[in-house]
Amino acid sequence: MRFKKFLLGSMALASAGMLAACGGGSSSSGGDSGDAVTLTFWNGFTASDGEILQDIVDDFNKSNDKNITIEMDVMTWANLNEKLPPAISSKTAPDFIALNYGDFAQYVENGAVQTLDDFWDYDGVDKSDFTETAVDLGVVDEKQYFIPMQVQGMYMYWNKDLFEKAGLDAAEPPKTWEELTEMAPKLADSSTNVSGFVFNKDGTAPLYNWMLANGGKLVNDDYTKSEFDSPENLKTLKAIQQMIHVDKAGPESISGAEMDNLMNAGQLAIEINGPWLNNGLKANEINYSVTTLPQATEDGEKTAILDGVGYAIPASTDSNKKEAIYEFLKYWNTTEIGKKWSIENGFPAYLNSVAEDDEVKNNEIVSELSKQMDYAEPFLPGFSKIAAINNDIINPLIEKLLAGDDPEKLMKDADKAINDLLNQ
Repeated sequence: MRFKKFLLGSMALASAGMLAACGGGSSSSGGDSGDAVTLTFWNGFTASDGEILQDIVDDFNKSNDKNITIEMDVMTWANLNEKLPPAISSKTAPDFIALNYGDFAQYVENGAVQTLDDFWDYDGVDKSDFTETAVDLGVVDEKQYFIPMQVQGMYMYWNKDLFEKAGLDAAEPPKTWEELTEMAPKLADSSTNVSGFVFNKDGTAPLYNWMLANGGKLVNDDYTKSEFDSPENLKTLKAIQQMIHVDKAGPESISGAEMDNLMNAGQLAIEINGPWLNNGLKANEINYSVTTLPQATEDGEKTAILDGVGYAIPASTDSNKKEAIYEFLKYWNTTEIGKKWSIENGFPAYLNSVAEDDEVKNNEIVSELSKQMDYAEPFLPGFSKIAAINNDIINPLIEKLLAGDDPEKLMKDADKAINDLLNQ
């Protein structure tokens, strides 16, 4: 993988000696309360959530009693993943980072991030306040490599005005994937450029959730063999193609960003996406509601994929910085900050103390999204090949599927390609 080429020099960074090297490009170090400590922090929160994050960082800089200052650098997630590996190798990486769940296993495999098991023993940290699944997002081979920052999944949003315009009950969105495929074409109106449903060509997350509901799998349990070629997955692929290519519920080629633009413009009736969509819909005054994902059946076992972002420490970071970083991670995982992040961003709570807060319980969006926390689970934890499979195999499959190519051939070709990648 291209990623490994960037990290040829980073494998050795996991050694104890290298952990003591200078990192982050900061001139200050130290862990005692009287010493000034400057921490550098990279993340990919480029939208309104980044403004909220900056406010929290600013408050921490002002309020902490250990003379810690965090300097935050925000970039796109793609840019972060491009810049970070060579920065770790050259010991110019930031002191700590935010990483997406789908990306961090690659860093673990390449020895590019430190283990953080000792965070749970840090003074003032209460591990029992964290939901177990949120903690598990950052675990590989029974070791903690990132600490929860936020959790999320995919959810179903619908435009109530477009439901009413189509003569459908705005209080009754589809509850199953099959109902979605039946309802979406009825909501489409070509005369007003309204789509009933969009399946974005980079939509691996909705695809995997749909596959999971139908009993399908991507790979076997030990990640050594593809299980993509199955009757269950073929059923999912055929349903997606029927809805988009045949029944014309939405465009055949559209990106996730373009899909969001349609929803924010009031031209999309139903969208599957993450919590970040909420603020845009509010800003554009869309009359919408949101609920948990459709299921295979209304009364069967519920399934959903838990995703998230976590804090990690590059292998190049000076060990003297770790206490100061933990101080911020502890601050982030307080009830007050967790509540602020959930309510202002519309994200489900992963701290029990936040989920039990009355204001959070009474927040219509957060309380609705939090229902999925009861059954959502991490998808393929510790699987370092998922990003390559998504980018090189599944996204191209989705594009061809939506354009009308044979679903069974696409599935079998992808199955072979996944096995080839796993055997590399």
